[in-house]
Amino acid sequence: MAHIPPAPFTAPFTNPVTANMVSKPEQYRWSSYVVNAWGGESCLTPHAEYIKLGKDNESRRLAYRKLFTSPIADHDVYLIERASDYCHPIGDDRFCLQIEEKYGIHLGQSARGRPKKR
Repeated sequence: MAHIPPAPFTAPFTNPVTANMVSKPEQYRWSSYVVNAWGGESCLTPHAEYIKLGKDNESRRLAYRKLFTSPIADHDVYLIERASDYCHPIGDDRFCLQIEEKYGIHLGQSARGRPKKR
């Protein structure tokens, strides 16, 4: 499976390009790509995952741009779309179990339709 950048990085930037709204992420008016990739001015606070990309601003910008140098594989796009449709994380069984335990929720498909009358 191809490397999938963390969700905070991918969703806003690949969708306008994939949808043929723009040819490059930096052309999308509401994207923070210019700030993260090239150091444009912004009042936004950098995301913790962005800070982890490098020890200084320039190394983070370079690492960030590299995240977008190759397209996400079709199968990975399918997994992301499916996860989004069902509000389900992408990960192995151990990861999903950790999510269930941490948040006290049950992941997986729920029964369809109305709850049965008692």
